[in-house]
Amino acid sequence: MVGKGLEKTSYEYFKIDEMFFVGKHRDYVDQLWRQGKIQESFFKRLVDLYAIAAIVGLKARRRSAEERDESGIKRTVQMKQLNENYRTLLPIMRLILIMDDSRNMTFEEKLESAFVIPEDEATYKENMELFNSYARGGIEYLYEKLVVRVPDVDEDYTDFRIANIVAFVNNPIESNAIE
Repeated sequence: MVGKGLEKTSYEYFKIDEMFFVGKHRDYVDQLWRQGKIQESFFKRLVDLYAIAAIVGLKARRRSAEERDESGIKRTVQMKQLNENYRTLLPIMRLILIMDDSRNMTFEEKLESAFVIPEDEATYKENMELFNSYARGGIEYLYEKLVVRVPDVDEDYTDFRIANIVAFVNNPIESNAIE
């Protein structure tokens, strides 16, 4: 029970902190998404890239640590977009908490952690960092497959972007553990 005048802090995912991409991940985001320039982007909104990248990172079993960047330049997934896309992001968070093996939990413990709101800030931050590490890994994977990849000579597309999108769609994400 919470005493009079004391409010319990809620640690609901995607309702507390904005998400920032810095360093190389910011640079990769800039190649995958351009605000207000849908014709030059692979994704309409940054929040869409964030959600899809987390799924891709999980499927590819690829995580990446946040880089330190002294420039102060960042790309921000705004709190408003996170809140508006809560119903999309929360199931992805639950999948990550269930499928990730790095936390040394039993399957039952993973399920429980996926379907409860964290009771403390440390658990909230650990779980958000887990999600974000998969999102950064997915950003790297998408950048390699959609931006860096040079199409084969036998691909019938003059536009590299279209060739890379078609190749990405036609080739399943490589994964060792998740099927």
